[in-house]
Amino acid sequence: MSKIYLGVVNPKYPAKILVVDDNETNVEIITHILLGQGFEVAVAYDGEYALELTEALDLDLILLDILLPGLSGLEVAKLILAKEKTKNIPILFLSALNETRDIVIGLETGAVDYITKPFQEAEILARIRTHIKIKRLEQERINLLNSIQKDLELARSNQQNLVSFQFPPSPEFKIYSSYKPMDLIGGDLITYDVLPSGDLDILFGDVTGHGIAAAMISLMAIITFKTMDKTFLSPNECLLWIHNTLSPMITTHFISAIYFRYRAEEKLLSFSMAGHHPMFLIRDFQIKRIGTKGFCLMMFPQLMTENRDLVLESGDRLFLFSDGMFEVPNQNEIYMGDQKFAEIVESHTKLNGPAFLEAIQKDVLTYSGGKIADDMTMLVLEIL
Repeated sequence: MSKIYLGVVNPKYPAKILVVDDNETNVEIITHILLGQGFEVAVAYDGEYALELTEALDLDLILLDILLPGLSGLEVAKLILAKEKTKNIPILFLSALNETRDIVIGLETGAVDYITKPFQEAEILARIRTHIKIKRLEQERINLLNSIQKDLELARSNQQNLVSFQFPPSPEFKIYSSYKPMDLIGGDLITYDVLPSGDLDILFGDVTGHGIAAAMISLMAIITFKTMDKTFLSPNECLLWIHNTLSPMITTHFISAIYFRYRAEEKLLSFSMAGHHPMFLIRDFQIKRIGTKGFCLMMFPQLMTENRDLVLESGDRLFLFSDGMFEVPNQNEIYMGDQKFAEIVESHTKLNGPAFLEAIQKDVLTYSGGKIADDMTMLVLEIL
């Protein structure tokens, strides 16, 4: 036996409630109270029909009697809470005062509350409104998290806006990059530009922090790099330009950066650094650290950097990497450090291209047990 009562819905409480009780008097009392407050009410007098209505209707709350013919209220609750579609519907048990043990079992099953018989109108309404509000706030939270997750997935799919993986082809050199973020999106950046002279400029950077905020700052740095006129600026002057452009807007993050310009015809590398650790020059399978002094971008009002030139040779490789490659702990919380990382790199100097980067990343992840402590970013320039 079953009924559905449809009342005029009060915009403040447009909720659908299922009342499940085999006692018609109880049902009439509860239904009268709920309809009077503008709720939509569905009624079932047994557990089997209650399950059908739960599947068919988009319910906000269920008032469920513990003692029912056939399936008990406890069994009905277990079935409802076990299904993906209905597991988040709050269930309030209707119970007699002597059913304390069943109430405890019901709450352990997943029901959110109980109402004792005989009913008090104020108590019923207060409990119902509280749990409907909780349910809707939880749904808003879930919707927000889903929306954020979709945005993060979209941002991750567009990660090439922060890290370049394709570089201009040249008979004089090859460039490869690798990127593994700590979060869905990260703050490391690699971007390039080909100047009218044919020189290749590359900006390699690491923003402090992780996630969306760091990614946004990376994007701002890339936009600044792409839009600035580099024609008459040296690498350290380009870093100064980025610093002066971003400093008024960014006060919570820094960027450690490497800026280099490569003139392929002369094999001339000009470079400057802002608070970044040294690059590796790999020559004859040996590693040499090269770098310049300087503080991170946006760390202090004045940026002090210097410029250096280096003539490369055929067979040389210039290897750039973020600190996420060596600031990684193992299971004993012992950090790898730059010396151990250098040994890993040196052990793979006979490899070239993507195989070189993949082997290094694999060894680092083996050391850390697969855990990523920071964004892991690498770039190698191979001189032909």
